[in-house]
Amino acid sequence: MDFHAAQRVEPVAAVVLVAAAVVLLLVVGATATSFDGAEIVGLIALTLGAVLGLDAWRRSDVRTRELGAALRRTQVEAAREVREREDAVRAAQRELEMLAADTAQQAERQGEERERVQQALRRAEEAAARQRVLLRRFELSRRAEREWNRELRGQLQRMYESPRGLAGHDDVRALVLHAAIQLVEAEKGILLSREDADGDGALDVVIAHGFAHDPQDSAVAQRFAHEVLALDEIVREDAPTNDVQARSPADEEIDALVAIPVYMHDRFHGVIICANRPGGFEDVDDDVLLALGDQAGAALHHGQLRNEVRDAHHAAVRALAETMSARDPEQHRETVALAAHALTLARDLGFDDWKRDVLICATLLRNVGYLALPERLFALPGSLRPDERAVIELHPRLGFNIIGQVRALRDVATAVLYHHERFDGAGYPAGLAGKDIPKAARALAVLEAYGAITSDRPHRMKRSPEAACVELVAGAGTQFDPEITQLFVEEIRRGSGVVDPGVAEAVVEALPLEALRHVGEALGPLAASSVDPLTLLANQRALAQDLRHAAATSDKSVAILLVQLEDLPQINGTAGYEAGDRLIQVAARNAQRMAASYGGTAYRFSGRRLAILAPLADDENGDHLLDALRAEFAAGPLVRATLSVLGQGERTSDALERARRSLVKAA
Repeated sequence: MDFHAAQRVEPVAAVVLVAAAVVLLLVVGATATSFDGAEIVGLIALTLGAVLGLDAWRRSDVRTRELGAALRRTQVEAAREVREREDAVRAAQRELEMLAADTAQQAERQGEERERVQQALRRAEEAAARQRVLLRRFELSRRAEREWNRELRGQLQRMYESPRGLAGHDDVRALVLHAAIQLVEAEKGILLSREDADGDGALDVVIAHGFAHDPQDSAVAQRFAHEVLALDEIVREDAPTNDVQARSPADEEIDALVAIPVYMHDRFHGVIICANRPGGFEDVDDDVLLALGDQAGAALHHGQLRNEVRDAHHAAVRALAETMSARDPEQHRETVALAAHALTLARDLGFDDWKRDVLICATLLRNVGYLALPERLFALPGSLRPDERAVIELHPRLGFNIIGQVRALRDVATAVLYHHERFDGAGYPAGLAGKDIPKAARALAVLEAYGAITSDRPHRMKRSPEAACVELVAGAGTQFDPEITQLFVEEIRRGSGVVDPGVAEAVVEALPLEALRHVGEALGPLAASSVDPLTLLANQRALAQDLRHAAATSDKSVAILLVQLEDLPQINGTAGYEAGDRLIQVAARNAQRMAASYGGTAYRFSGRRLAILAPLADDENGDHLLDALRAEFAAGPLVRATLSVLGQGERTSDALERARRSLVKAA
């Protein structure tokens, strides 16, 4: 019974109790004659006590029932709440289990992706390590060069620089043979190698000069080459054909000869044979001939190193491309297809082999800077926030820093740095416009836009080649170079716009990458290393050579900027030389970026000094270069900079000394 029911019963019970009491009193009254007054009073008291006790019991019973009902309600509510909480806990546990499973799967996929990227990066590091070894070998070659005969080196240098000395002969072996012929005043010559590539037991004729008939089968040359090999010394002969029975037509052309051994790494490498000198070769000094052999071996070794470095640069490009492929295979396929389009566009633009390779390499490596950015930014389906876009727009600078570590790829790095500039000047990172943007970068901008339009992206589907051409034409003159856009669109419309994957891969595999074409060209193939190993910038020797070359061949004024790292001595002393080296490398990258912006070159001038050479227009005094340099170093490290302009007819050494004095005075 609940509380309200008990309240309804209470009046009825009271009436019953009163009635019972009245009845009891009547009974007592009726029988009062047999009881005395005390007994009647006791009986009445007893009756009233019973009535009151009964009423108290009734009230207690009602209260007990009320409390029991309240307790049961509380228990029911508590049980329901417990069940609800248990259900919530079980649901949370199921959700946590699903989340843990998803997290484990994502972690596994990320681990696999990280392993692929790490493997690709290790390959890139191995390629870089091989390159450092080769650069070290170049430096050793430079030290060896100082010990060679000065007079002979001078003759070789003058012959290379002569407009007629090597017309049509840019091969190192041709240089060696021509130098030998000129040095000993001979009429003709043969360079033989002991490699025996054809396996016939005879020394292979590598190159010959001055013969009317091919000396490939010359018995005289083979006889004296083997004699040099056996005796390990110079051999002279005024009548070399007298003892030869089966003479070839080329042998008939030989009246006198001298055979000189050539060594590489202290190992016999081949023989130089010079023939026909008025008066014979007896009066040619042995020391000169031995020095010639040593110089020839060093030159051949240097040429071999050049090929190895070229291959190392090619391997570095491939390693970086494979790193990008490991991160995004679909984008790699897009990039390889664009490389084939780059080959066609380079042909239409009239690029020479070097510029063609620069454009193809820049196409392959244009997104290397993405490796340093968070991967999640590239999977966002919608528009980027301003802060996210600012991070994405760092990738040209990051790519420049990565690729620019290899000086021979400086032009490639520059094209990557500026390929997001717009023809109207509204692009990034430098806001260049029109012809101020390097042509390779302008071409790369068109190629990349075409690739982006014709490929799927997280926020949109790909479109047809024709739709891409329409969009490129719409952006010509504002975003893109109109001339390059027209050539590219015409080529796409002549074909289908689709590149066969096999053809694209063949283009990449066949990439010559003549990376050393412009490195040390003032010295020709005999140039020793002119690269600073810490910063990979050209060193002071290369600076002097390039300055002389600019003064002799250019009609423009040349600005010389010297930059001094102010905090380097303190950092070396407090944090150690490793920290100082990192500071120098950061400053070198800053200088390299600034130089590339103005068509110049950065150099490691000395321990804590860098230098920049940049061309000036007729109405420029170079102050804008100083302003740009200070802006580049605004975020550090702390530097002091001065500017000197090479005057007309001024000696390059005087201009450099003036720049040094200006820097000291500024201090």
